[in-house]
Amino acid sequence: MSTIISSFAELTAHLASINNRKRIAVANAVDPHTLEAVLKAVDMKLVEAFLIGDVASIESPALFEDHDSAHIHIIDVPEVNEATLEAVRMVKDGQADILMKGLVNTDVILRAILDKEKGLLPTGKVLTYNAALEIPNYHKLVFFSDPAVIPSPNREQRIAMIKYAIDSALKFGIEHPKIALIHATEKANPKIQYMQDYLDILQKWRMGAFGDVVMDGPIDIFLALDKELGSIKNVPTPVLGDADILIFTDFAAANAFYKGLRIFAGAEMGGLLQGTEKPVVLTSRSDSELSKFYSIALACILS
Repeated sequence: MSTIISSFAELTAHLASINNRKRIAVANAVDPHTLEAVLKAVDMKLVEAFLIGDVASIESPALFEDHDSAHIHIIDVPEVNEATLEAVRMVKDGQADILMKGLVNTDVILRAILDKEKGLLPTGKVLTYNAALEIPNYHKLVFFSDPAVIPSPNREQRIAMIKYAIDSALKFGIEHPKIALIHATEKANPKIQYMQDYLDILQKWRMGAFGDVVMDGPIDIFLALDKELGSIKNVPTPVLGDADILIFTDFAAANAFYKGLRIFAGAEMGGLLQGTEKPVVLTSRSDSELSKFYSIALACILS
């Protein structure tokens, strides 16, 4: 891709322009926010939707009168566990390109994804969560990991997160992604468990393990995302105020980071499970229709 995608609006416009619908299988597609997000993606020519669940709860006249009904299919599987297994099966068998969680408990869909025979996680792959955040006063999208799946990543899991995030950035046209290994300060404290991970990862980067990227750490959020505030600290870093990817110490830090920005700065997020054979849109019940829609768009460009 020659054009850099810097916002969710640019992402959805790009996907609509190429008119290459991805097939999305939605497990128990009965909750309004999920349905609204999927139908918006259908109408914008992003996806062809397979809505799996209780047909009596999904089907309505408006579903077909007000939307692009040629690309909406309802598969009647009333029981939630069975609907989840059917959605996973469709993705596993190549009948769908993207899996999406509807009104399903997270443990139920994860159990189906992690099934060794019928699931979607190849042997040796790290299951993690990669997200993109659009912050109103930041000049581009920023990718970050992991706010949802791995509580305290080890070094190999951090390396997997970085590689997934790099792949995502490349799909958005970012040729030389800038990666910030986030800490409270720029000082490497050897007494902190994850700090040795950061130092080892930086050494791997210097040896070319991550390709043509820029990386620095530990650095704080000011240095990573704000050139003016970062400059005041007078800390030389090639990432200064221009990070494309943030790798956090643990999922508590990443989770608090994005939720704070959503509440107080009006940031919007799209996120996916990665490591799976195909992208998995795994959103929270509290996520907005827009967040779910952006997650679908993210899955479309990464599938």
